[in-house]
Amino acid sequence: MEDPNQTFVSGSFMALYTKGGRPTAPREDIEARYDFCDDLATQVAEMCRTVQFSNNLSETASLKTCFDGLMQPPAAASPAETAWVMCRVAELLEWPVPPWLTEQVAAHGEATRQR
Repeated sequence: MEDPNQTFVSGSFMALYTKGGRPTAPREDIEARYDFCDDLATQVAEMCRTVQFSNNLSETASLKTCFDGLMQPPAAASPAETAWVMCRVAELLEWPVPPWLTEQVAAHGEATRQR
């Protein structure tokens, strides 16, 4: 029976915590990380927009600036989660996901699944 209080976790985020079709962490932990990362994406989206207009940057440059900032220690999210957050930011802002970010998702997502 499905828990009605269960948080929806997107397939793209769930992929960060799946290996061989099976979750690599308890559902509660994955839901907590998803909630955190989705909230972070909402906050970073506003920051990206501000960075873009304040510094007269392209959408891609703004995403890269924010991504680089999130990767600085102490990082609140893993590299794979950070790449996911930035893809979510692009989605929220209705900006295209740049190729460098797609590469980050592939690289960090694969490293997460190998654990």
